[in-house]
Amino acid sequence: MEAQVATFRKLKPACVAVNQVVLKYKARNATAKEVIAALDNLYQILRGSHALDAKLADYVFFPLSFVFRDTKSIPVRAVELSLNCLKILITRAWRHELSVEVCKQLLILFGILSGGDDVNGHGRDIDEGMSIAALECINSLCLSAEDAVSELAASPAGDSTPVIGHVVAVILASLTDSSSADVQIMAIDALNALEDCLSDERVLQSFLPGVISGLTKVLKPSTKTRPPYKVLAGALRAMTKILDKTLSDRLSSGSRSLYHSESGVKDKEESEKENWLATTSGQVKLALANIVDLRHHERSEVRGTLFCLCSMVLEKCKKSLGNCTALLLETAVCISGEDAIASSANQYELAVARFILSNTNLSDHLMTLTYDWISALPRVLQSANDTKRARHVKQITTAHKILAQTEKELTILENLLALNLQESIVAIMNQPSRPTIQPVNNSQFFEVSQALDVSATSVALYHFNPIPITGGGPKGSLTDVLSLVDGFGLTMATTAMKKSLTDTLTGSAVNEALPYLWLSSRLLQNSVKEMTEMDEYTTLSTNTDETARNFMQVAYAYSLNLLSAPTLDNASDWRLQAVALEILAWQSRHDRHSFRAELVDVLYPILERIGSANTPLREHAMACLNIVCRSCGYASASELVVQNADYLVNAVALKFNTFEISPQAPQVLTMMLQLCGPRLVPYLDDVVESVFAALACFHGYTRLAEALFGFLRTVVEVGSSGGSSRAIEQPAINHRKPSRHQTTFEEVAALLQDRKSRIEASASAPLDFTPAPQTPWTDPPSPTENNDRASSPSSPPLPPPLSKTHLITQSILRLAQHHLTSPSTTLRLQLLHLTTTGCTTLAPHEDAFLPLIHDLWPVLAQRLHDPEPYVRIAAASALSTVFRTAGDFVAARVDAAWPAVRALCQRTYAGTRAAKTRGQGGRGAFAAPAQMWDALVGMLVVLVGHVSVQPGVEDDVMVLLGPLVRGRADVREALERLNPDAVWLLLLREDVREGRAGRLEPPKVEGFTFREVVL
Repeated sequence: MEAQVATFRKLKPACVAVNQVVLKYKARNATAKEVIAALDNLYQILRGSHALDAKLADYVFFPLSFVFRDTKSIPVRAVELSLNCLKILITRAWRHELSVEVCKQLLILFGILSGGDDVNGHGRDIDEGMSIAALECINSLCLSAEDAVSELAASPAGDSTPVIGHVVAVILASLTDSSSADVQIMAIDALNALEDCLSDERVLQSFLPGVISGLTKVLKPSTKTRPPYKVLAGALRAMTKILDKTLSDRLSSGSRSLYHSESGVKDKEESEKENWLATTSGQVKLALANIVDLRHHERSEVRGTLFCLCSMVLEKCKKSLGNCTALLLETAVCISGEDAIASSANQYELAVARFILSNTNLSDHLMTLTYDWISALPRVLQSANDTKRARHVKQITTAHKILAQTEKELTILENLLALNLQESIVAIMNQPSRPTIQPVNNSQFFEVSQALDVSATSVALYHFNPIPITGGGPKGSLTDVLSLVDGFGLTMATTAMKKSLTDTLTGSAVNEALPYLWLSSRLLQNSVKEMTEMDEYTTLSTNTDETARNFMQVAYAYSLNLLSAPTLDNASDWRLQAVALEILAWQSRHDRHSFRAELVDVLYPILERIGSANTPLREHAMACLNIVCRSCGYASASELVVQNADYLVNAVALKFNTFEISPQAPQVLTMMLQLCGPRLVPYLDDVVESVFAALACFHGYTRLAEALFGFLRTVVEVGSSGGSSRAIEQPAINHRKPSRHQTTFEEVAALLQDRKSRIEASASAPLDFTPAPQTPWTDPPSPTENNDRASSPSSPPLPPPLSKTHLITQSILRLAQHHLTSPSTTLRLQLLHLTTTGCTTLAPHEDAFLPLIHDLWPVLAQRLHDPEPYVRIAAASALSTVFRTAGDFVAARVDAAWPAVRALCQRTYAGTRAAKTRGQGGRGAFAAPAQMWDALVGMLVVLVGHVSVQPGVEDDVMVLLGPLVRGRADVREALERLNPDAVWLLLLREDVREGRAGRLEPPKVEGFTFREVVL
């Protein structure tokens, strides 16, 4: 009681102030701000008061009534504050103590303030805040005084129904006409609260058409207005509630049983009810047909609420709304497949399956729907509407899952699906499209060291990139087919597809097999994935049915035959080969370690595609090799190829021996070397001989010769790499010449003194006239003594035997010299690089290396005068390697070829000076003359540092390289080691010429005259 007294003391001055200011405002003695301030003060006091009762509410309502009596002249904000105060009084003070008459008056008041003087609100402009406040008051009144409102609606007096009808119309008008989301949400809450209060079935049925019409206006998709998802979800909940309360089967069955129990026959009232039900169900079907498009709404809340509406109708309104069963069942299935959240989708599917199990008519409806969807599949998949295709596929997948749970006989549907799916894929792929140029990367081997190693960390190396096989059809159509195939998994539908594809692949031609092989790849992929998952707990994969095993065998055999055929890149569609590689990979995943027995036939076709110039096909082959490697249990692709190198090498050699030479064969060998490293080189002696035979027969085919020598170059490069397989284990001989010793004056004096002493000693010694011997000192040695002497420890050790790698490299270099005169500049350049690498490898074993240099020297020296600049540069690099590794062995050959080399150096240097003189427009250091001169300088530096040439050659080198002594440290070091005095003289002469040093004055000594020094 004390709390009520304290609250009254707070409220009294505020209520008096409101009463006075409102009266003054009507008399035009107060402003609108004063009215709003007084009402806001009262509202704040009420918000903080929790000891309100009915008497205090009556006291507070008295000053508020003055505001409600003249709402047209009172400011809108003041009316809104009054409504907020009244809402507090309803929820905290009056609550269930309100009488029916008061409720009636309040509903009339709230209806007028919410919607205006008439239903459409044309009497005055409706303020958003006041409308929200009035709707909140209706909601609060229905929740707090539910019994009074329900009694008012059920009152037999005729004046109560119009009141409820007016409130419903005002709420629906606020919902449909307002553009404010807050007003619409509050109108939905008020409508739901009012529906909860109306317990009389007949009253609700009288309002049903208007409510359904108003809600349909809000829910019907429109391009002009897009209500927020909260408004849509609330409106769907309101429609679900009113349909449940008015059209539920329990209501109609209860009333029908009552009528039959009383009279035994149908009376007039029951007939009217049945007529009303028939008419209403037709109108409700039209309304539902307008709102079911919300099943594709982007918000899961809206789709979930619509699914609840469908579930309620299918479960509780089977008879009253039986005409809506097909429509709502289709909607429920679509929502089950539309939801992106797996848990929600499974929940929806289980709910639909439960409905079907409880009602056999629903299962027949779903069978009919699924049949129609599958029949329309070829037409829909060729449509340009991506969204429509994806939804159609999801509908079929979801419907099949639901039907599979009902244990229905689905043979007809599955056979039709298999047939239509194949027809759809064939139609999509065979549509004409614009010719596109496939990206071709001429550098086939740049990814090998990284992409073909199973120990690499990139996950992408074990997954295939999508194959562009859409043809001229819609781009996303095959993606939808993939989702359809993936959605079935290991079901009877895939079994029907496998049976059909097995027969089709057996009799199809290569140019027509792409659609069927692609579909086979997808089915095989799904089967292997699901079998692998099952193998984690069971061993069922070894007992697969006969259809699955037969399908896998046919697809695998067809793919292997396709890849083993001797075709070039452009002879068949690369996409067909890529799909065949995928099937091989999935077969290896299925067989695992037992697939090792198939490597003898499978490995070469895979490696052959790795050497392809088509980038997508090469990437597919890389992924396939890595998958096979992992499935068979190899640690790396290198280990896979090395352990199977014997028959793999024999297979390649057989192709060469039978002259089945394609561009892929040398590329495969190159790939093998890239994978295996030096360990594979000793096994390639027969292959190298076969390559020599092929070159002897087809040396006129430039491209083929380049490919074959590319393989030979790789053999030399890999054989020269480090490790246990290095060709020569001996240390390389260093032919670098030491610096010349500079004789000092002390050494000259000591030499003269020694010579003088020897002359004096010989002059004083007596002459010895002992005659020369006329017989041998000893007997000639016997053959046995010669053998003993040769085997004695003092004899030099024999050189180590040549390894296979060394012999192969030596034979390759001997063969290369005959092709250095080839008209192909690319081949000449390739052979010069090969020679450079091979000389470095063979140099430690001079007994075999120096005769090889004797054979190679003429053609190498001739390449210095090649018409192509980059070939001359490569020749200079090769000769530098020869000078560094052979040393003085080529000294006489250099002297013989020096005039031509000197002339070449002079011409090149003159061309470089001329390019610098011209100035603008040149490439500077990147110009051909500059690069050629740089290569020749490097060659001359190596020459004078490692070969003992004639003094004339040394003088020419001094003249040629003299201008570079200050600019290049390597040139100065080489010339100083050759003749430091000459270098000093060159630098001094340059300094005097350019004025950096004065002239050298002749020395002045008495009695002597020195000539002038001329530099």
